[in-house]
Amino acid sequence: MQARSAVQLEEMDPLLRPYLQAEEEAEAQRLLAQLMEEHAQPLVREIVHSRLRVARFAPSEGSHVQDAHDVCSEVALQLLGRLRGLRYGTDQSPIANFHGYVAAVTYHACGASLRRNYPERQRLKNRLRYVLNHDVRFAMWEDANGVFLCGLEEWKGREGSTFPPRPAGVVTFEQSLQSATNLRQLPPRALLDALIALSGRPLEIEELVGIVAKIWDVQELHRVETADADGGEIWNRLPDPRVNVAVLVERRMYLAALWKEICELRPLQRAALLLNLREASGHDMLPLLILGGVASLSEIAAALDLPVQELAELWERIPLDDAALALRLGITRQQVINLRKSARERLTRRMIKSW
Repeated sequence: MQARSAVQLEEMDPLLRPYLQAEEEAEAQRLLAQLMEEHAQPLVREIVHSRLRVARFAPSEGSHVQDAHDVCSEVALQLLGRLRGLRYGTDQSPIANFHGYVAAVTYHACGASLRRNYPERQRLKNRLRYVLNHDVRFAMWEDANGVFLCGLEEWKGREGSTFPPRPAGVVTFEQSLQSATNLRQLPPRALLDALIALSGRPLEIEELVGIVAKIWDVQELHRVETADADGGEIWNRLPDPRVNVAVLVERRMYLAALWKEICELRPLQRAALLLNLREASGHDMLPLLILGGVASLSEIAAALDLPVQELAELWERIPLDDAALALRLGITRQQVINLRKSARERLTRRMIKSW
């Protein structure tokens, strides 16, 4: 068994202890899959679909579904990387509340997805945040799950149970807004006054942005796609969260084994391979190592004998073509090709033998 995490188990959520203490690797992987399937995935799906639905800014149902799949994959990979780090000692920060941690990661991933894909929505959100932060009557704060709320200054810090119940569900809240007249003509401060009065309790920022977008008829002209340097979508290459989590775990394990073998290559072979590491489809593969929690940017930089800052500056130009690689390594283009070919052949032999 590999080195176990030095994190004190008494500080860890009891849900995680069996996985962290498992002696056999097969048992550890079974427990990891169980953690993901029974505890993480249902919560992630619930939050993602609720958060993106509340935002109600996607121009079509199809893009909403695509965004949900993307975020679920991103969160799953992040969780797998963190749990692996705890088991093998590369992460020393305990998770005292696993469900709370999963919720926080998911909320943050949803927010990042909305900012990345819907710039018009983000501009509207910035406009509303400005008003909330510059009017003494209003306040913004973060709850225990990392969700940002807004409302009256006097509400800040109050528990939800201290507010009178309001009609359940976003649809009911929208119906109550329909009876209010001339909302669209109100300036931002007056509109916030009206919405907060109608709510009678704090509103989530994402919910507020969605409501105001509908009132002002602010629409995204198109969904901005997240692409790598070759124009291919990174997220399209991540595992679909609807597949069995064992497939996701197996893919991450394969990438981890591949990374270990790459690190054992000779320096020039590593550079020739990593700086032009592509999938069969031709897309850059380095981001998948990071997204999968297999290798950090600093670990990749160390494998390339580069300072982290230099790799970060080079990142947007990766994968490099053979001519650029030859110039960088001080060798001929044909030598670059030969180095990469020999590296791939070695990796193929080693992976077939070990996997």
